[in-house]
Order: sequence, then structure tokens, then C-alpha cells
Amino acid sequence: MAGIAIIGAQWGDEGKGKISHLLAEGADLVVRFNGGPNAGHTVVDSYGEIRLHHLPAGALREGVLGVLAHGMVIDPWLLREELQEVERQGRPTPRLLISERAHVILPHHKEMEVGSGIAKSIGTTRRGIGPSYADKALRLGLRFADLADQDIVRERLSQLEGIHRNPARPPVDLERVAQELFEFYAVFKDYIGDSLGTVSVALEKGEKVFFEGAQGTLLDIDLGTYPYVTSSHTTVHGIASGAGIPAVKLDRIIGVLKAYTTRVGEGPFPTEDVGRLGELLREKGGEYGATTGRPRRCGWLDLVALRYAHKVNGFTELAVTKLDVLSGIPEIFVCVAYRVGNEKVEEFPASLAELSQAKPIYERLPGWKEEIRGARIPEELPRAARDYLRYIEQAVGVPVRLASVGPRPEETVFLF
Repeated sequence: MAGIAIIGAQWGDEGKGKISHLLAEGADLVVRFNGGPNAGHTVVDSYGEIRLHHLPAGALREGVLGVLAHGMVIDPWLLREELQEVERQGRPTPRLLISERAHVILPHHKEMEVGSGIAKSIGTTRRGIGPSYADKALRLGLRFADLADQDIVRERLSQLEGIHRNPARPPVDLERVAQELFEFYAVFKDYIGDSLGTVSVALEKGEKVFFEGAQGTLLDIDLGTYPYVTSSHTTVHGIASGAGIPAVKLDRIIGVLKAYTTRVGEGPFPTEDVGRLGELLREKGGEYGATTGRPRRCGWLDLVALRYAHKVNGFTELAVTKLDVLSGIPEIFVCVAYRVGNEKVEEFPASLAELSQAKPIYERLPGWKEEIRGARIPEELPRAARDYLRYIEQAVGVPVRLASVGPRPEETVFLF
């Protein structure tokens, strides 16, 4: 048994796509267990750059089975476009398994998200993720298993249109949507199946199975900075609910974090730097959303949040990405605690009001001038960069096993 989880340790956008694609060489399965096309995993390799929204980044490895598990919500129209982009780049056709229990994102879901005003107030991707999960919770959703029965599809579409009808927009052409779903099923029916059984058998046989998380710990629907969160379980616990695999079957839980912190959308962000250094991090790091293109808010590493992410997930190791972005910054700030009113706070607050008032208490660490994208072994990193990684290890109590110094797979330093 070799179950390996790759989990975002911040507000998403940590570089999980690169880490998953890098480590999945030799994997048997790579499983996405949460979210939908609101994910934006970027992979840069010999074929070029590609941004994935449904497909696990690790599934681009030839021979790996990419599993879209039942915890996901899937937009079949966007999935088809994604597969067409893979083909256009000349990449090997991914092996794919779509859970028969996964829910379908329908056209009205996107319209609901935009029309409700939630997309603007919280800063969502407007991909219909939340409304799709809402219909799932209301037991009104359409699952991929249902696409085999045309009567059920028509009945469910009619029911949903009646419930969610918005007089401000023209009615949905239900028959057109139904026909498109039937066409999708005809093309992809051989890929739809029992993901739970497939993953369980693979683990029992001792195969190497990666679980690739989307978004990050602080966006978890229960454990994140609610209500400024996504609509699914982004933590290691999402593997149990979204893939049906008990956490005891995981051998490694890899927490992925940037050497600094970013977030997209609204919500509290204690270490955000809205000045010159924040802008510098954005430009050097290319901090623009892979799904929306929105500029990411940038700031310094937050150890309060990172320790909380470890408490939630039980990381066995850390992968630090974009270490190269800090090159040339003479002094690096790290948040070690918050000041809330007159109190020093070292635990991540559940209260939105308290977190919104939190002011970072920083320690300052020496930076380094050297460009490090050419480093491949620890000894090729400047002393200050190695000290920074060691500082993170000691502060969180988890070993840093690798540091990414650029977007390409080979631009990685393994630390053992």
C-alpha cells in the first residue's frame, strides 16, 4: 500500500500541480477528490505549459490513471475542452476514470452563482461550483450514473429549472442541454465507472496512489476562513469523504506551501502586503489566477496559519515552492503570531471578526542576492536560503523534503 496525499497548506495556488506532476512519475493512479473546474493546476514540461481544471496534474504522466472521484463536481463541457487542449499540445491521451457518483455542473449553476451576487461578494470563480454542491446537498443533483437514463436526465433538468427559475433571464433550453449531455455520455460512457472500487483495489494491491487536492486548507468549507472558502473539503479529510478512502491508508501527507503567501478573492489575509514588496512578489512570482486570471493578493509567510494547517492535516513532510521568488529581497518577513487588540495570539482564529482584526507579529530573516533557479542540490542554495527552509521546518515541526526553484520539473532541490 502506498497512499500519498498532496494537500495545499495555504489559501490554494501553492504549486500543487507541479509537485503532483513531478512526484507522480511511476505512479499507478492520481485521484482528484474535491472541487471542480475552480481548480487551476499549472504544469510546465517538455510539451509546454498547460493549465488543468479537472484533470489531476499527475495524470499527464504516460500510463497513469487519472481518477475524478465522487467528491468532485464536473462540468462536462469544460472537461471536453480540457481534453481537447491536451490533444492539441500533442500530449499522450490521458487514461481517465470518472466516478459514476460525481455530480454534473449544469448551465444554470453558473447563472445562479453570478446572479446571486455571491461570486462578487466572496470572490468565487463563477464556475457554478457552489450551486452544484448546493443541489447535491438538497438531493436534487444530477450524477454521471444518471446520464445513462434519458428519462431521468429530462425529468431532473425540468425539476431543477422549475426550482431555480430566474425571471430575469430567458428560460434554459432544456432539450438542448439534455441532448448535449446524451452526446457527452455516448463519447465518455466507457470512462464512467466505480472510482471507489478501483482506488480501493489499487491500494490493496500495493500500487502507488496519489491523492491530489485542489485549493488549500484555509479554503476548506468547514475548517477554512468561512465564509470566504470554497464549497468542498480541501484538507486531507476530503479524501475520506471525496474518494471513500480512510485516512489510515495514507503513508505520506505532503503539505505544499509557497515560500510566501497568496490568496485570490475576498476575505481576511493578515500578512498581505499592499505596498511595494507585495507588488514585487506578484510580478516576480507571476501571481495571477490560473482559472480566472485575477491578480493574487501577496504577502509574507504566515506560520500561525501554517501550523494550523499542519494541525488539521498531520503533514508528514513539506514541499516549499517558489523559493526563487525571494531572491534579491534583502530581508524576509515571517509572521510568528498575531496581535488582536492588546492580546498576542498564536492559534489560528475561527472567528472571522478576530481574524480580520489580526495584525502580524513578524520576525525578520536575512535574504539572499543570488539567483537560485540553477540549483539542483542543497549545497547549491545560498546559506540564507537553506537557513530559511530550516527555519520553516523547526517552526512547524515537519521536515521540508523539497524546494521548488522554478516552474519546470528539473528546477527542484530535494532535501533528504
